[in-house]
Amino acid sequence: MRAHEPECLARVNTAHVVAELITHPGEPKPGEVFEEPLHIVALQQRQPSYTCQGRYHLPNLRPDFHNIGRLLVVPASVPLEICTTERPDEVVRCLFTQEVFDEYGEEGDLLESSVLSSLLNFRHREIEEILNMLGSELRAPGFGSNVVIESLGMALLIQFARYVRECPKGEMVYRGGLSRRHLNIITAAVEGQRSCPSLSELSELTGVSLRHLTRSFKESTGMTVYAYIEQVRFEKARCLLADTDLLVKDIAFRLGFSCASSFTVAFRKLAGESPQDYRKRIKRSGSKLIASAYTH
Repeated sequence: MRAHEPECLARVNTAHVVAELITHPGEPKPGEVFEEPLHIVALQQRQPSYTCQGRYHLPNLRPDFHNIGRLLVVPASVPLEICTTERPDEVVRCLFTQEVFDEYGEEGDLLESSVLSSLLNFRHREIEEILNMLGSELRAPGFGSNVVIESLGMALLIQFARYVRECPKGEMVYRGGLSRRHLNIITAAVEGQRSCPSLSELSELTGVSLRHLTRSFKESTGMTVYAYIEQVRFEKARCLLADTDLLVKDIAFRLGFSCASSFTVAFRKLAGESPQDYRKRIKRSGSKLIASAYTH
């Protein structure tokens, strides 16, 4: 079933990219398939609190569904089937042609299996930050807005081209471990809920003993459950610090930390800086990038 066309809230065409702010009206239907003529890098403007899965329809890929994250890439002319319970409120998208990508991506191949396998739940801090700035500019365009959007779009394009070029060739496959159903339960619980569940809660959800869960999860994914939960919680923390004005103590509580200090210690361990310093740096870098665009 072909998906309904999204509703465009704002759109700007520049020499190399197109920037859009869209929403998806109506109720989701099972088996909806999206197919676009341009490459799309898209960011949901709010962290999804619902389960959403998808799969690319290509002959060289296994037909398994995988969780879709806040950041998603849809390669041009590649059908993407979506299975979801809700639709995102707003999505900011950056679109570009294969010719533009070839100009900056050189040897990068979007359709290489190891690249595609990472694009449904794509994680890239710099690209997320650029898309958030694009969203702000689309909502409230100012003087020289087209120049700002072109500059941000080119920065995104180069960051994405670097990622594709540097992505290891050949998809890594882990054998044994947890079943696909158990892995889907875990990823949906960890990524789909506002606060991350504990190891014991995951054990109860899957019906798998804690010992077997921790051993088999690493066998299936190459990382421990704890490391996975911490990474997802870190990504949620970054989004809340960058996209909201919530107090650090409120973010800590929302993510399941006992207090602000324990959240600060955990965040500093992964980011190398405190949550307060991260928020200041993101706001400062956004201002500098926009100011630089105005001067060109």
